[in-house]
Amino acid sequence: MKNKKLSYVLGLAVLVVWGMIIYRIFAAVNENNDDNAPPLVNTIKEAYNDFSIPKDTTHLLLNYRDPFGLVKQKDTARFIAPRTSARTVVPGIKPMDWSFIRYSGYMLNPATKKLIALVSVNGQNITLSEGQTKNEVKLIKNLRDSIKISFEGKTKFIRIK
Repeated sequence: MKNKKLSYVLGLAVLVVWGMIIYRIFAAVNENNDDNAPPLVNTIKEAYNDFSIPKDTTHLLLNYRDPFGLVKQKDTARFIAPRTSARTVVPGIKPMDWSFIRYSGYMLNPATKKLIALVSVNGQNITLSEGQTKNEVKLIKNLRDSIKISFEGKTKFIRIK
């Protein structure tokens, strides 16, 4: 019996809410068709130019760069010619020929996780890890695409071929 009473009360509440909604809809629709509405009175609006505008005292700073890049900026930097010095070749010292050393590639040692470079010195293939020396060639750094080696006290980067 308790549930039946609650159902009747809730049903009555639903009917009241829907009745209010329908009443407001009809009231809004009939309000527009009402002939007893007061006539609209034409009011004269105040002119906007009756007051004085204070003089503009701000200045625009137009020294920013062009955001669209349409106007090329004038180059204000002075061009300074680089100083050229005459290279003097000291007699008795020849430039080093590095063509006898070729970098062939690298491998990854799975046990130590270090890179091992494959280098050909005078046609003889050797493998070097960083800091290792063979045939007077010391591998200083392995950068995968190139290696830094030292030979007879001189260092050079050699790219992979």
